Amino acid sequence: MAVALAIAHDRPADGPVFRVTLQTPTHSTRCANGPRPKIHLAMAYKPPTHILEVLQKIEYEEALPDGDPRYVDTQTARGSEKTFARLARKFGWDPATNAFFAPNDKHVLFFGHIGSGKTTELRRYAGRLNESKRFYVVEVDVLAKLDRNNLQYTEALMAMAETLLERLNADGFSLGEDSLKPVRDWFASAIQTRSTNRELSAELKTGIEAGGGIPGIVKLFAGFTTAFKTGSSQKSEWRQEIRNGFTTLAIAFSNLIRTAEAELARAGRAERVLFLIDGTDKMRGEDTQQFFVQDAEQLLAIQTLAIYTAPLHLKYDGRLGGKLDADMVLPMIKLQERDGSPFEPGLTAMHELLLRRADSSLFSSDAEAKRLVEYSGGHPRELLRLLKLCCEVADNIIDAAVVQRAIEQLASDYRYFLKPGDYALLKAIDANPAHGGNDEQAQELLHRLALLQYNDGAWRRSHPVVRTLEGYRLAVVPAAEPATAPAAAPPA
Repeated sequence: MAVALAIAHDRPADGPVFRVTLQTPTHSTRCANGPRPKIHLAMAYKPPTHILEVLQKIEYEEALPDGDPRYVDTQTARGSEKTFARLARKFGWDPATNAFFAPNDKHVLFFGHIGSGKTTELRRYAGRLNESKRFYVVEVDVLAKLDRNNLQYTEALMAMAETLLERLNADGFSLGEDSLKPVRDWFASAIQTRSTNRELSAELKTGIEAGGGIPGIVKLFAGFTTAFKTGSSQKSEWRQEIRNGFTTLAIAFSNLIRTAEAELARAGRAERVLFLIDGTDKMRGEDTQQFFVQDAEQLLAIQTLAIYTAPLHLKYDGRLGGKLDADMVLPMIKLQERDGSPFEPGLTAMHELLLRRADSSLFSSDAEAKRLVEYSGGHPRELLRLLKLCCEVADNIIDAAVVQRAIEQLASDYRYFLKPGDYALLKAIDANPAHGGNDEQAQELLHRLALLQYNDGAWRRSHPVVRTLEGYRLAVVPAAEPATAPAAAPPA
């Protein structure tokens, strides 16, 4: 059920309190007996006031749902005021005028540092896109449905189809058997191939024979996605079967999407289905290349609108070409300008983000909270990592000594993988933030957060905790090579 929340922020002496009003919009879901009633519920959100409670509530991979009272608006802090409008326009909608000219299909990569808040921001965007009644946003969490350590386009497409049908069914929509039959026929053809997993084949065959509209098809897809997540022995076999019959499956899936869009339009709910594929930025390096580069054509074969979260280093890989729309980046929260001067919107946003997860009373002074923000580099997950380390060693209060221990511990995590050449490159980039290049070394440092990028790629700087390490302090920046004098002109 989609929920809209209005948040009023009061700041009493003992810490921030957030007063939240929840309202269920009538257009977001359907009910068998008519529109759902509006619900109003007032409550006050207060951050945890005990060290252990803060510690237990820290989840690095938790993306905040739209309307979560812990959410902090970071548009100004990131310089991303126009990011949503740009993204919406890629899919044919202008939020300012409500003009709508949707493309037939569009596959957009949404880049950003891992843990920088991409999914949280995209969920906010999804809420606005849903409210427009132009789009029916279907969020597919591949980490929940599939094996992140061994993910390919075959199972991702299965998860997309399964999630779409689950969502339609939950919202009370139905599709005729004529539109479901091509998908059912594909499954019937697939299980005729010899399979070592007889139990799965028998289960799929039973599901095909049972029919059952959308719920029946959902069970078929669920059988595949469950096998891909838990049954390594049959993965290769089913992947090959999907590849062999991919053209047929792609046509059936695309037609299914068109039928769903027609039903949504008849109900006045939306005009286009838009998939939000989350978790694809957390795949292993080789899987990332396989998914976004080698198998890009297979992703594009599905005629739909889709957003995929993607790791920042992939943008600089150079092999994406023009297959996927790959220019959207969620900028990092900036704590300082390129010249080193403080950037107050970023400092304020990160400070607020911290105090919505740990009450101000847990810090001996505001200076400790500000120091954690400074050493996070403007990266939300790094701030949470520092807070977690503080909570693990603090007695009852987070004081200067606790903060220093947390900074040293986080810095030691970077010491384990940084090499002498990495320190030299990081120091060179800090001396000239526009320097650094996009070679494999720089990409790896971006991926592992030792190097942070700001202003949508305009400049970079090393992680603040890395600069505390002895390896960084002792690193020598290579001297610039002297310009080569032009060769003398040959005699006439």
